[in-house]
Amino acid sequence: MGDLLAAEFFKLLRRPMTWITLVILVAIMVTLRGLLIALSFVSLPTAGQDQAMASDLFENLVTLPGALADTFNFIPSIGIFGVLVVAASNAGTEFAWGTIVPLLSRGASRSQLVAAKVIALLVMTVAYLLVTVLVGILLGAVASQLHLGHVPLGWLTEQWGDVLLSLLRSFWATVPYILGAIALALLFRSSALAMGIVLAYVFVEQVGFSILQLLRPSVEGTSLSWIFTVLDWTLLGQNASALQSLNSRAFLPADLSGQAAAPDLHPWRATLVLAVYSVLFLAVALRAIQRDIGTRPVSN
Repeated sequence: MGDLLAAEFFKLLRRPMTWITLVILVAIMVTLRGLLIALSFVSLPTAGQDQAMASDLFENLVTLPGALADTFNFIPSIGIFGVLVVAASNAGTEFAWGTIVPLLSRGASRSQLVAAKVIALLVMTVAYLLVTVLVGILLGAVASQLHLGHVPLGWLTEQWGDVLLSLLRSFWATVPYILGAIALALLFRSSALAMGIVLAYVFVEQVGFSILQLLRPSVEGTSLSWIFTVLDWTLLGQNASALQSLNSRAFLPADLSGQAAAPDLHPWRATLVLAVYSVLFLAVALRAIQRDIGTRPVSN
């Protein structure tokens, strides 16, 4: 098991895709946060109390500790696309390159091979999360200095528990997606196909459910309201969003966190649903790797 883990970490560290993806994610975060910081200094074309509320909203979103909400939610939301590309590529290219056969011919356990890939990719996800969080804190410190004239540090002692919980929530919200990408790559023995399926699902779920949410007010209280209850319980993204909403509420003022939060789901229920998805995807991956493997490389 140790040799398999070492090999997986070696491949992740040596592959340019791992580092290119991280650079792209950091660049996206810096660009989006930079635009938001710039917007926080712009006088919006509104009047009276609305303008004050808009200014407070942007200032709280870019300064500490409010900036932590967006920072912790970056990888489970926007950054999930990059993480899934790396995960699917790492799990599927063994078949495209034909290296899976000599690897298994050395007596490596197939179950241990899956476990090594899962552990390596989850560690990589933690690394991505920590890097983006550090960048987000740095950007929040810059915005705080510009807006407040100082960098508030009280949250380090007052909300250290929320920081740790937010890291854990963000990580757990990504785990089922990582395992799903691995399972699809091993099932179809193609990293490209796995990328396409998992990215399409994430895109359709995020866009499609956002559009469907517009119908929720008119359906609530009718005989069709059970549809949204089922969706809240079963959709992977909806349960992941429930954990992300807790991050928003932990660091944003109460009058703003309600606007940034997704519809309520009990955190333990969301955690359990994500765990069920994770176990299911892991079972699929372990089952898929047990099938016969041809001696020739397959198309990627």
